Amino acid sequence: DEVYWLSRIINAEAGGESEKGLIAVGNVVLNRVKSKLFPNTIYGVIFDKKGGVQFEPVMNGSIYKSPSHKSISAAKKALSGVNTAGKSLYFLNPRIAQNSWIVKNRTFYKSIGNHDFYI
Repeated sequence: DEVYWLSRIINAEAGGESEKGLIAVGNVVLNRVKSKLFPNTIYGVIFDKKGGVQFEPVMNGSIYKSPSHKSISAAKKALSGVNTAGKSLYFLNPRIAQNSWIVKNRTFYKSIGNHDFYI
């Protein structure tokens, strides 16, 4: 179940990114699971609606597409402890993001591919 849902959100959010970027998206989900600010399961984090839908793929349905082998591998690596996003709890693609709440309210950590990561 963990690999199933984590690989789906990784694929939907970052399918075209490098392995480092794919793992980073998984890291954000896992960091949220560990945080008291979010639900304590991968499924709960992905489908969390507190403050609005957290992930665009939940809203547009792309979360239900079959993940690529790269996304499944990235999910397994993130679950095994590989971390490319530090303690980031948020990410966005600044070129297409329509909401600037993260940029205005969170601390920038780093960019990986098309995504910016925030603590």
